[in-house]
Amino acid sequence: MKMKKILAVMLAASALMTAGLTACGDDSSSSGKDSGTSQSAKESSKSAAEVADALKDGVEFKDSLNEPDKGMIEKLYGLSEDMYKEGKLYIGSGGATAEEIACFTANDADGAAKIKEAYEKRIEDLKKTFENYVPEEMDKLNDPVIVTKGNSVYMCLSNDNDKAKEIIG
Repeated sequence: MKMKKILAVMLAASALMTAGLTACGDDSSSSGKDSGTSQSAKESSKSAAEVADALKDGVEFKDSLNEPDKGMIEKLYGLSEDMYKEGKLYIGSGGATAEEIACFTANDADGAAKIKEAYEKRIEDLKKTFENYVPEEMDKLNDPVIVTKGNSVYMCLSNDNDKAKEIIG
């Protein structure tokens, strides 16, 4: 019983530290992007960053999503800037949800496979964090949306997989 309390406190502290780091990110939700109301299969012609913005605007999230700095991309996903051409990451600001968007375009097919592996590892890490801390979040972690199109790889952790898949196209 004592070990469970220690683990719960450690997980809560970890979540708070992550929330503190992500709060420093730039919230570009008012960047004048399309509101996401007219998404269709045309999304495939958009850049990975544009798809990330469309997901942020078009899917309903419980948490406020923020864009962390580039250093957090490498810290959370292990993706250095030379591993992708472009992309965008949004993570929950409060640390109480596993909501997250990651959309990146790799330099080649091998890079896309590595990005997909990074997404899968991130999901496994989040599962370890949330399984005892906020077990309700396990539904989205056990059924993530991960789509690869050419060298672009898209991930959305939300409660609305159908909408996320529609936006990704």
